[in-house]
Amino acid sequence: MKHVLYIGQPYDPLEEVDVQNRKKVGITHTKSHLPIREGQLKKNASTIMPFGYVVVKAWEFKESVASEVEKLIHNIRQPYAGEWILDEDLTLVDAITALIEHLKHESSEIDLGTYTEDVEFKKAKQSNSWAKLERELYKKIGETSLTVDTWNSFKPVEGLLKEDGYYVDGQRYNTIAKACRSIVGTSNFCYKAFLINGTPIVQVMKDNDLDVILNNNNYRIK
Repeated sequence: MKHVLYIGQPYDPLEEVDVQNRKKVGITHTKSHLPIREGQLKKNASTIMPFGYVVVKAWEFKESVASEVEKLIHNIRQPYAGEWILDEDLTLVDAITALIEHLKHESSEIDLGTYTEDVEFKKAKQSNSWAKLERELYKKIGETSLTVDTWNSFKPVEGLLKEDGYYVDGQRYNTIAKACRSIVGTSNFCYKAFLINGTPIVQVMKDNDLDVILNNNNYRIK
């Protein structure tokens, strides 16, 4: 009789390894069991690997249908290992949210801020929100040329922001994060590496009234 479905992801406490493109979709009995389940997974992650674990979104269903919804999700986005799903373009959270909103089963989103460690939760939530901001930026500025500072190249790589993603050297990428893993080697500094007229794309987002806060050259989503 399980009523809760959640999405979790690992994170690197040292912020040196990018693992945000791995997600776990799981279920548990009730809302009160969710922090217990997160604690179990957090302990298992840090014991087996040098990573932490945090739940980034969860829903409680009025009926005990969480297992049915979980199976539906796994049929659409098949896990690569156990319950772990590869989320290369960081769209999984938004896709599952949209799916649940269209189901006939009554549900409500769980307020994770009541128990999740604030810093961990905000970092994980931030990493899953950039893709949406990127699409919003395109709607505001349209097709735009950009350069990518790879740091280890003699000159920046030329690219183009288009409606369906980023084109760099003729290759299309759904999101900056996916492009960065291929071009820069990490997605940790993507929003500083991608430049529009010499300005980091995160600053361009800010200038176009998107919900990004800049502070001492760092950034976060409101």
